[in-house]
Amino acid sequence: MKVAASLDGKTALSNGESRWITGEAARRDGHRLRARSCAILTGIGTVLGDDPQMNVRQIETSRQPLKVIVDSRLRIPENAKILEGGAIVVCASGNREKAERLAAAGVEVLFLPGNDGRVDLHALLVELGSRGINELHVEAGETLSGALLSEGLVDEIVAYMAPVLLGSRARGMFGIPELETMDSKISLEILDMRMVGKDLRVIWRPNV
Repeated sequence: MKVAASLDGKTALSNGESRWITGEAARRDGHRLRARSCAILTGIGTVLGDDPQMNVRQIETSRQPLKVIVDSRLRIPENAKILEGGAIVVCASGNREKAERLAAAGVEVLFLPGNDGRVDLHALLVELGSRGINELHVEAGETLSGALLSEGLVDEIVAYMAPVLLGSRARGMFGIPELETMDSKISLEILDMRMVGKDLRVIWRPNV
């Protein structure tokens, strides 16, 4: 999982603006991580807010990773940039006619409903693994990132910390449920720490 954040742990302003928190060197390093992965996973909030291409652009690559979008209610615009060249949209529910139109345009729509009306993330990772995807790169907002982390589905976090402050109302890194005791905290182990341009890159591993 890759995260770009300010020193106070924020990934975007409250209005969603996030370009750019980190510098060019960190962004290029992030594209290197994209290039080595089998697939890139993001959420519908990121797609609706940023309309990203979510591909490898800043370095040379012989292939583009598969793009996977978690979109519980199939809200993705049919002209979203991320769908160019094909993608997988993973839903819990949604309009079947829209799903058929997306399929006709080369987009796979996969229904994996969970018990809470959202996508079953465990089932999604099992499905991707069955397709030979053994390195999944996550670039998502706080909702999906927090859900993956809370469910113990994250092996590694690569955080680029920029020397800026965005304030208390800006959006956070991980949307996790409120903790009532310190025993419930999610502990992390630092694997590596180094400067990338003017930003600090820290690689963490959740202690599970």
